[in-house]
Amino acid sequence: MTELRHLTLRERIHDEIVRMIVSGELPPGASLDERALVERLSVSRTPFREAIGTLAKEGLIEIRPYRGFNVRSFTPKEVNDLYELRKTLEGLAIRLAVANISNRDIAKLEEMLDSGVTALRDGDMAGYAEHDRAFHETIAALSDNHALVDALSRLSLQIQICRVFANQSPELAERAARERDAILGALRQRDAAAAERLMIEHITDVQRAVIERLATMEAPPAPCSARGRKRRLQS
Repeated sequence: MTELRHLTLRERIHDEIVRMIVSGELPPGASLDERALVERLSVSRTPFREAIGTLAKEGLIEIRPYRGFNVRSFTPKEVNDLYELRKTLEGLAIRLAVANISNRDIAKLEEMLDSGVTALRDGDMAGYAEHDRAFHETIAALSDNHALVDALSRLSLQIQICRVFANQSPELAERAARERDAILGALRQRDAAAAERLMIEHITDVQRAVIERLATMEAPPAPCSARGRKRRLQS
């Protein structure tokens, strides 16, 4: 969590739960033990439930009356629908980005890819996932289309949940790293058509892997416990 002093307590709780979800600590389908998490985060139930309400609106948490809260789980069709929309939006984003991208931007993207590969080689899948997210978000920003950036931002957290499945496979992560390197090559050549095609192929590969992973999943894991170090979120 960054720049805590600028966030409200509710926002800090929100960001910490998001971190737990995208890191896989709270995987899709997991139930949230409210009492344990309130104790772990050293907060009261009111801001905790406010944060849960925001997460529910963002599509990350399911609120089940009288049964508590669960991290949202996705059916194969929901994943397929999400990635089909993502391909359309990110394909457009990278096509628009080509007209705006500078050599400095390309160097920045290359640094992200290099850092992601280093994290992958070190077995740091959380670090790898963060560089992956930054790579895609930077390209979206370079499109200079605010409506498009906003639409992708609304999908971002749901996509990150799906990435939890994809990033469990080092082989897929290695392949994805190579695919992003090819995308970077098309950006260097300012080839909008090739960049769009490679981006769509890359997302399709991840889409297929996530759906295959979902098909082999077992029952949801046990509720999150309060064990482990507390995270004190001071207002």
